[in-house]
Amino acid sequence: MLNLSVNFMKTRYLFLSVLLLTAAQGTSPVAITSPAPGDFVSGDVTITGATDVLGFTSSQLDFSYASDSTDTWFALQTSSQPVVDSPLAIWDTSLITDGEYILRLRVFVDDGSFEEVIVPVKVQNDSPILLPTPFVTATLNPLDSQIPTPFLVAASPTPTLTPRPTPTPLPTNAAALSQTTIYTSLGRGALVIIGLFVFAGLILRFRRY
Repeated sequence: MLNLSVNFMKTRYLFLSVLLLTAAQGTSPVAITSPAPGDFVSGDVTITGATDVLGFTSSQLDFSYASDSTDTWFALQTSSQPVVDSPLAIWDTSLITDGEYILRLRVFVDDGSFEEVIVPVKVQNDSPILLPTPFVTATLNPLDSQIPTPFLVAASPTPTLTPRPTPTPLPTNAAALSQTTIYTSLGRGALVIIGLFVFAGLILRFRRY
């Protein structure tokens, strides 16, 4: 009975060991934890990650243009000590043009092989980061579509007639003569002349006698 219990305990511990070993092999400790894939970055960017693998010898962090088809990489940092979720390098993105880039972390082990992980990011220093504009959907109230909204019509102002100025009569000219006065004066002058001719004729007649 005791042997059965001991065998059962050994079997259980063996089973747990196999599970732990399988889990450890299925999870790669090589990772870039920050920035996340697709992040917009600018200025000085602190890149964090993990490089603690079995048989670690060294690690190297590089970056490349996403559109580069020549497989050209630029080194950011190399290290001879493994880390777990710690800073790997500080990347000064102001030295490069805006665009899409790829970060690559490689960890070399003592058997000559390596493990790597890549993370795509977008560098944006010269132009502002454009965030998606939220789309607001308006909810239509059934009552609003049936009852028209009243509106006020402003009354047009009544045009005001500007009164015309009334001409002011000029004062009577004291030296002005009416037509009647002129005719009267002419008549009187004619009578005076006729009278003078008559008087002159009478004088001449009396002298002859």
